[in-house]
Amino acid sequence: MASLESLFSTLALPKNLAGDLSLLLLFIGLSIAFGFIFGRWKLVNILINVYIVVAFLSVLPKELLSFSPYAKAGAFLALLVALSLVDDRLFDVHITSAGTDFFWRLFVMSILVTGMLVSVTLAFLPKAIALSFISSTAYSYFASPIALIAWMAVPLLLLLFINNRLK
Repeated sequence: MASLESLFSTLALPKNLAGDLSLLLLFIGLSIAFGFIFGRWKLVNILINVYIVVAFLSVLPKELLSFSPYAKAGAFLALLVALSLVDDRLFDVHITSAGTDFFWRLFVMSILVTGMLVSVTLAFLPKAIALSFISSTAYSYFASPIALIAWMAVPLLLLLFINNRLK
């Protein structure tokens, strides 16, 4: 038993390994659930809504959401849900279900939308609070400045390739 303990102590596992694995499993589960629950139409709408809500929150005065460290993340999620409930007629982006490549497009879009949601939510939380749940490595994958740019830009670029109505 002592040799097993010494083996694990030499691996130098991160302190928040359980939190990182939980985040990874939650991310994968949410991606799959979003793909099946929302479908291709609503995923694109949610993607666009994320951009709208982030733009809206970026222009709000900081004092308006300074009453709680969770206020900005909560406002992001609340506005996203509200906008998603009323946006059925706002957008007409078409991703056809014809052809054999439908499932990979749905799966990739659900991963990117989930990644963007996690990225923006973590970025709106104070870093100390987010780092109490996950490691700094996992945080950097989602909430570092470069990661935020990537999670915001890649889904838009993907829409150029999966929007079959334009072809």
